[in-house]
Amino acid sequence: MHILHIFVLITSILLLVNASPPKSSKSYTIPLKKKTISNSLILHYASGSSAATNKKRSTNVSLADEFSNDDAYFCEITLGKNEQKFNVMIDTGFGDVLIPSINCTSAGCENKAKYNPINDTSFKPKNKSFGYDYLGGNVFGIRGITTSMNISGYISGINNFGLHFGLVSVFPESFEFDEFDGIIGLAPEDDDLITPHEDNFIENIGEDFLDPNQIFSLKIGRHADQTESELTIGGIDPSKYTGELVYTQIAITAGQDYWTIFIDEFSINNKSLSFKPNPNAIENDGMFRIPCGSELKVKIKIGGVDWDIDQRDLISVRQLRNTQICHGMIVGGATDNNEWILGTTFLKNVYSVYDSLSHKIGFAKLNVSNLNSQ
Repeated sequence: MHILHIFVLITSILLLVNASPPKSSKSYTIPLKKKTISNSLILHYASGSSAATNKKRSTNVSLADEFSNDDAYFCEITLGKNEQKFNVMIDTGFGDVLIPSINCTSAGCENKAKYNPINDTSFKPKNKSFGYDYLGGNVFGIRGITTSMNISGYISGINNFGLHFGLVSVFPESFEFDEFDGIIGLAPEDDDLITPHEDNFIENIGEDFLDPNQIFSLKIGRHADQTESELTIGGIDPSKYTGELVYTQIAITAGQDYWTIFIDEFSINNKSLSFKPNPNAIENDGMFRIPCGSELKVKIKIGGVDWDIDQRDLISVRQLRNTQICHGMIVGGATDNNEWILGTTFLKNVYSVYDSLSHKIGFAKLNVSNLNSQ
């Protein structure tokens, strides 16, 4: 009799395991929309049970030029069985997902879609708050988990007990007219910011897909060329690049697993700058004012390969009354630890692949013939 009970128990466990969804070998391609955002989205990371603390990964460099058309890239997600829709900004330098809550009554939430957990039967609240410190103000809320976040057919965490995310109860007033509702972070989680550890969107990709599909890739378009932008989850689009992907290892530090890599060299007009600003540029609050007639040939060497930056991505021209003012767009911003942040100024010039499990990033030359045919 005892043996029979053991057998029945084991059979039940096996049936439960077999009921789990199989890991996917299918990739999902999500079109991205280009939108402008305010400079208030410069982020000083902090997380805790109450106010944002002095735990920071900070930079004083603007992520984007406020008047550019290539500032940020957005996609649509849905939450809950009634498919609550949200326009979210993707951010490869951030490891969390933030969605405005129905309880957010601050000015920053006035023009944003809000998530109502009552309409999501898979939602489970967590008894934990969080906080992030942006240049425009603080973001606060509570943690939660859902199994219903759908992004173009991909349901995040379907094999990993769902997606952990932040329900925002306070957005800064400066976010009110930015066109995003929330943010979806595409970076590995920083254990110093969210404790205890929670599997995030990137770790879910590792659980939801078969090897070697536990990756995502980005093709960032340029407004001047009217080229499309896309995020591919669980695969690579070979039509978007030429030649071979060149991989470089992520530099992992204790408790932090950002997309951090080593740069071999940074040069302007074939002159290595040793990561110092252009001597002809005048720095002002993270922007560099340069002569409008400047001819710049900028190269960043990564993995032994020189990656060219299109000059159109480097100079922003503005007309102020009768004066033309030119600003140097940010290729990378130095932090206190001599680290640089490579943003869309660089990413518009390469096809990039992100592999968290193998701790590497790949770059390839863009397929110019593909761009010209669009």
